[in-house]
Amino acid sequence: MIIYNQYCRQSRGASLGTDESPKDLFKLFSTDFYGPTFSIDGTTLYFFGRKSNQVWLSHRSGDGWSAPALFLDKPYDLYELMPTKSGTFYMGSNPDEDDKKRGVTSAYSTLTISGSNATAKSLGSPLNEPGFNGDFYVAPDESYIIVSANETKDFESDLYISFRQSDGKWSKPVSLSPKINDGPAHRFGQYVTPDGKYLFYTHATSEKDCTIYWVRFDTLLERLKPKQTAYAKAK
Repeated sequence: MIIYNQYCRQSRGASLGTDESPKDLFKLFSTDFYGPTFSIDGTTLYFFGRKSNQVWLSHRSGDGWSAPALFLDKPYDLYELMPTKSGTFYMGSNPDEDDKKRGVTSAYSTLTISGSNATAKSLGSPLNEPGFNGDFYVAPDESYIIVSANETKDFESDLYISFRQSDGKWSKPVSLSPKINDGPAHRFGQYVTPDGKYLFYTHATSEKDCTIYWVRFDTLLERLKPKQTAYAKAK
């Protein structure tokens, strides 16, 4: 099972090939496309081109994939577009007016697509902090989101988690663990395996010191849920 390589990752039950060797999907992938993520059923691959407001896609076809085709071209950013079971996409995008008043430069947002119409909406506070908000992982059922929080001008950030509450709002994010957030580093590329057992993320202190880590996540998730509940009751 392939989880990650430089340009592709296994996502939500889909694999790139039948053996353990990496697959080069497109000859131009390394120069023209980046940031891939699979659809929930694994039959479509979404990725970015050279413009931050465009998303491309490819469909699984037999043992291969179709040529990249333009999927979205909007007058706003479509950073880290990620699909969910409901059909709603999550992404980092332009802040709304309320975000701007709080100093937000990029906002965690949703994208709802209906026919030829696409509507972007910021997730607002408490998820969007002043500054850049763009690196995240959202559960397929939208029950939780793992964000890169407390980002500094040097891109140092910690991994925090927020849970979707019964009223549809998001709880105040809390740190995943002091063992994960163990000092200054850029933490990004967070991804939970389809079975929910493992979290992968990238830990970087420089371009030469950039490493992918994995941790057991299902037990950590269960430990964090009561903290969120206790916080909500305290409020």
